[in-house]
Amino acid sequence: MRSVQFVILFALFCSTAAAEQTVEYDWLTQGKVSGRLELVIHDDGERSAHFEFNDRGRGPSLDERYRVGADGLIKFYETHGRAYMGAPVDERFVFEDGSARWKSELESGRAEGGLDAFYLANDATPEQTAALARALLAATDRTLRLWPSGTARVEQLAEVVVKHESQSVEANLFAIFGLGFGPGYVWLDEDRELFAISSGGMGLTRAGWRDVLPALAQRQRAAEQAHFRQLASELTHQTPAALCLKNFSVLDVDGGRTMPASTVRIEDGVITAVGADDSIDCKGLATIDGNGQTLLPGLWDMHVHTSADDGPLHLAAGVTSVRDLGNDHDDLTAVIEQFEQGRAMGPTVYRAGFIDAAGPFAAPSDNLATSLDEAMAYIEQLDTQGYRHIKIYSSIAPEWVAPMADEMHRRGIRLSGHVPSGMSTAKAIRDGFDEIQHINMLFLNFLAGPEDDTRTPLRFSLVAEGAGGLDLGSPEVSEFIALLDAEDIVVDPTVAIFDNMFRHRTGEISPSYAAIADHLPTNVRRGMLAGRMDINEDNAARYAASAQALLAMIRRLHEAGVPLVPGTDALPGFTLHRELELYVEAGIPNADVLRIATAGAAHVLGMDDSVGRIAPGYAADLIALDGNPLDDIGAIRNTTMTLKGRRLYQPAALHRALGIQPFAEPLPPPDVRP
Repeated sequence: MRSVQFVILFALFCSTAAAEQTVEYDWLTQGKVSGRLELVIHDDGERSAHFEFNDRGRGPSLDERYRVGADGLIKFYETHGRAYMGAPVDERFVFEDGSARWKSELESGRAEGGLDAFYLANDATPEQTAALARALLAATDRTLRLWPSGTARVEQLAEVVVKHESQSVEANLFAIFGLGFGPGYVWLDEDRELFAISSGGMGLTRAGWRDVLPALAQRQRAAEQAHFRQLASELTHQTPAALCLKNFSVLDVDGGRTMPASTVRIEDGVITAVGADDSIDCKGLATIDGNGQTLLPGLWDMHVHTSADDGPLHLAAGVTSVRDLGNDHDDLTAVIEQFEQGRAMGPTVYRAGFIDAAGPFAAPSDNLATSLDEAMAYIEQLDTQGYRHIKIYSSIAPEWVAPMADEMHRRGIRLSGHVPSGMSTAKAIRDGFDEIQHINMLFLNFLAGPEDDTRTPLRFSLVAEGAGGLDLGSPEVSEFIALLDAEDIVVDPTVAIFDNMFRHRTGEISPSYAAIADHLPTNVRRGMLAGRMDINEDNAARYAASAQALLAMIRRLHEAGVPLVPGTDALPGFTLHRELELYVEAGIPNADVLRIATAGAAHVLGMDDSVGRIAPGYAADLIALDGNPLDDIGAIRNTTMTLKGRRLYQPAALHRALGIQPFAEPLPPPDVRP
């Protein structure tokens, strides 16, 4: 009898004791494996993970370990390694004796009392998203406080059974709110373990299951579109066919002056008259009283990679037109349709196609050529799809540039992009470039040698190390700028991202967003403590000098007549404001900066006869500001109204919907005057 009891007890022990388990995941870029996550669930319940991926020589490498209590709340957490751009990561959290304590390269703190919040790490593996989802699902109302700050909640949106070979998994889609400007998404299996993540052209799946990601991504897009459709329905105001904007100080972008006490009459989304208040007939028309605020054309961002969740941020910042410089054709087409049909809020999108060459540092794109003939075929394809502008990337072979440029120009297509590795910027211009993306590409003309592989992050570090020592008054630099001017080369500096990269030390608020950080959701603000590069006492002064050199180059370009266009390639809206602010810091007059960001950008795209000015016949893409940006460029952050044709948006309402504290109160909606 005793032996039978022993057998039963042993069997029960074996069935309840958890054996160590390892779960492998693939990180995918454009459907191809580019990294991995290895999760180990130890027999005592502790979990450890290693996560890394390679994105054109960039990417994180993190080792993580954590334990949770019965309620899923983290009791111990640590991670170390490097962040996406190489900054060091060393983070630790512990809850013991009624006290929570945390410390990282970014911040430190403590909280006393019970374990009643979930610790949200700064740099974590995807496993932490699943851990948070599990804790939220176990919580009252599926809502939890977060340490160091904030609140999160979770909603289940879908349940899908996916199959692979002889196996099937019940994949459940969850939306987590409270971490950013909108929901984040994660797929868990029936045991609430991480199964997949879909994020644009990247994603993660259980190892061997990558073929199911497109179906999951499609279902997730449907949920995202429903979210955007609801926001658009709640926050878009349709104006009457005829509308007057009265008592505004109207900016003349060509004259660089404002016209006080002015009225703009609009019919069917087009400006029909502009003049003094008493000279425009608005009798019986719906009217918006500007109360002396500044009215200017909507701003342009000439370097974005569009997604539907960017739209409200653009519009709230007064950005009514953007140029997309590289996207999946089908995804971009779908987003443009959402914006145009009002199923999502967003600006007018002007498209540029994209081509790179296949290789270890290729961009995440479907258009990766393995030969010049294949690159030519992509040009033909993009032409057929209606693209009048193509951007090329760093892996393109230098000897391909001239024939590709000739073919594009024969078809009436502009060529821009990164200067291919192994090619000087001057040679790229002579071979047919019409525009250069990113100010670092100009400096690489002088700082990169033939052995330097600028497909890698070397294109950042070379400039960080050497730009400050380059003599911008030298004959070589002067000849180069003269070449840009003679060939009418447009420069898209995106200087805000480099200023941030070269001057942002981990643990401090990013200089790009210091003016607005306190308005942002708490966990977005926390993310702005993370530096991009490893800046230390040895290199800080050198990197800061290089940041100043970038601004000095921009001033020289402007003074030489080289056309500039304002682009960001970063956080929508807010980064454009910083980009324009840096142009002013560089020494460009406010009036010129505002022209660059409106009519100047429209001119580069051949649209300046219909967009970018406040004049009869121009589109009613207009914004109102509480303040005068001719006096203080920072006034562009105080947007009180964004008008896009007949769609009117109140930036304060958009900001509140995104968890952002507004910068200015909105103008009242139009009323009908007798």
